[in-house]
Amino acid sequence: MGKKKIALVDLSQSETPQLKATGVRSQKIKIKKQEAPAPIKAYVEPKKSKLSISKKKSKKKIVKSKKRIKHPRSAKYLKTRQLIDKTTAYSLKKAIALLRQVNNASFDASIELHCNLSVDKLAGELQLSHGTGKKQKIEIADDSTLAKLNAGTIDFDVLIATPQIMPKLAKFAKVLGPKGLMPNPKTNTISDKPEEIKKKLAGGAVRFKSEPKSPLLHLVIGKMSFKDIQIEDNLKTAIKTIQPKNIASAYICSSISPSIKLKVS
Repeated sequence: MGKKKIALVDLSQSETPQLKATGVRSQKIKIKKQEAPAPIKAYVEPKKSKLSISKKKSKKKIVKSKKRIKHPRSAKYLKTRQLIDKTTAYSLKKAIALLRQVNNASFDASIELHCNLSVDKLAGELQLSHGTGKKQKIEIADDSTLAKLNAGTIDFDVLIATPQIMPKLAKFAKVLGPKGLMPNPKTNTISDKPEEIKKKLAGGAVRFKSEPKSPLLHLVIGKMSFKDIQIEDNLKTAIKTIQPKNIASAYICSSISPSIKLKVS
C-alpha cells in the first residue's frame, strides 16, 4: 500500500453567522484522503540455477549394501582346515575318509552336498538308497488334519493330500504355503494313492531345487553315523541324478566342518 496523504481544511472561512455569534472558535479538521491501492504485481518464480538443480540430484538416498560379517573360526576348525588341500579335487572314497578326520562335531552331524551348477534352474526328485538319516513325520490330510490346522497346530514335516480334500485345504494355503507344506503336484504330494507316496518318501525320496536367484544347490545326503559305503552310495546317486554335465563344481562337508572339493567326473 502507498503512503496516506492528509489534507487540512480551515472551517473559519465557511463559518455561518450563527456559529460566530456563539463564540465558538473555528477548528481545523483533519480529513484523510485514501489513496488508491497499489497494483498487485504477479509473482514470478525465480529461475533455478543449474547449480541448485545438481545439488538436489546429489541429495538422492544412497542405499548402503550390507556388509557380510565374518565370524572368527575356532582354533580347532583352523587346525582341521589345514588337512585339506583346496587345490585338489578328491575322489569320493578319499573325500569321505578325509571328512572323518576334519569332523569335530560332538553330535551326529548331517553330511551336506553343495553344488555350483552350470545351469540356471534345476529341480527334481532324488531317491537315496539309505535315506538322509532324518526321520520325517509324513501325514495324509484328512478331517483330523483340518481340525488341527483350525486350532493352529502343525506337527508334520510333509503333508500329502488327495484331489478330493484339496478344496478344504485351500483356506490354509497362507499358513502352509510359506512353510513349504502345502500339497502341490510339482512336489508330488497330491495323489489318488497317497499311501504309495508316503511309502516312497519314507524310503528316502528327496525333492531338490536350486536357489531362485543363483545356480546353487544344497542337499543333505546322510549322517556321520552312516557307514562309508552308505555315504558313497548316496553321493553317487545324488551326482547321477543331478548329472555331472550340470555340475560346475561340488563340495562335501559335515554340519560344522570345512568343505572338501569332489571329483565329479
